Amino acid sequence: MGHIYTNVTVRGEKTSIELKDILVDTGATYTVLPRDILEKIGASKLPVQVDITLGNGQKVKAQAYGVVIGIEDVEAPAISITFPGAQPVIGVETLESIGLRLDPTTGKMDFTRPKGVAYFFSES
Repeated sequence: MGHIYTNVTVRGEKTSIELKDILVDTGATYTVLPRDILEKIGASKLPVQVDITLGNGQKVKAQAYGVVIGIEDVEAPAISITFPGAQPVIGVETLESIGLRLDPTTGKMDFTRPKGVAYFFSES
């Protein structure tokens, strides 16, 4: 299938920035962004660090942040993590929040529902 890249907007309490050609990685749970981007936009630092294993098997401690990520004019809240040497990657948690899936036959992203954040509640 090859790699899939997308343009994203990342928003925090101070500002938002556009990032071009960011790798979409279905093997990554969370979106990864460099610390300087998270600080620049005023991302909300969460009171937790998480242990993660990188694709090369290296284990690192990552700081978690709350952000808003927009892809194709749809925004949703997301968790972003950062660690020394972090390179931008969009993870599946962000794709799910926005309602996107990767189509392996076309190598493109498709919306799984009407654009926007979904909330489903069923009273039992």
